[in-house]
Amino acid sequence: MPEMTETQKTPGRKPKKKKNKESHNAVERHRKEKINAGINRIGSLLPCSQALKQSKNNILDQAFRYITELKKQNDTLLLESGDKVQAEEIRRLRRQLEELRKES
Repeated sequence: MPEMTETQKTPGRKPKKKKNKESHNAVERHRKEKINAGINRIGSLLPCSQALKQSKNNILDQAFRYITELKKQNDTLLLESGDKVQAEEIRRLRRQLEELRKES
């Protein structure tokens, strides 16, 4: 049986390069869809973002600013809470010191 050239291959069979390209394109399309869905989910969490259709770049920029602001607020709350905890610890230690002084 003679060898078949690429143009004589069985109809319905795609050349390997074309099949690989189509597979790669499908994988890439799926990857882009997942990225877009993720960006849209992030956008839905941002304040005042539901009213407007926003670009991906705008959503990511707003998310960065919002997360930065939340981190600042969290740090402030932690510092304030830390001061309260430290103040309570100082009061507890002073009471303990007074009790020890009374015992001696």
